[in-house]
Amino acid sequence: MRVFKSFFLILIFLIVSQSYALEIKKLKGYLYEKNILIDVFYKDFPFQEVVLSLKEQKEPVLIEYQFEIYRKRFLLKDVLLYKERYYQKLYYASDKNLYYLEDNFGLKTFEKPENAVLSVVSLESYPLKYTYTPEKDSLIFKIKVILTYSTHLSENLRYTKKKHFKKLETEKTVGINELLGNF
Repeated sequence: MRVFKSFFLILIFLIVSQSYALEIKKLKGYLYEKNILIDVFYKDFPFQEVVLSLKEQKEPVLIEYQFEIYRKRFLLKDVLLYKERYYQKLYYASDKNLYYLEDNFGLKTFEKPENAVLSVVSLESYPLKYTYTPEKDSLIFKIKVILTYSTHLSENLRYTKKKHFKKLETEKTVGINELLGNF
């Protein structure tokens, strides 16, 4: 009976903790010429926490995207065909009193932290450098997202003296035909 209660409590804890984690809600892909454009939408993006972290004006907010394309093989290890990383960095520059979004494409400026965070709540039309050629073999697309920020807020968004470093990770794997919607 005691083991059953312990198991039940652990199960509830895992379900509740997963419900507050960063999660990819929707993943879409489009073909533009022979390249793939990726859209990533989140289920529970910690918008308020990231905005408050930026308002502290101390540490940057980092988002790392890892894209991988595999060739699926039956009873053998999958073969990695392509790997790419994309970074987004949000930070505050006190000398200019502006918020910045730095990524692989350049630098954007914002006057308010809310506008800066709204620009990273989803990733839209990111061009992969992979040249897509339709193949008989099934291809697998894997994305991993890592969101890193620091805050003085506790889990219930109350201020504490201690600085908390948060690192949220999520990943999703789909077939390339499912991603592209059978283009």
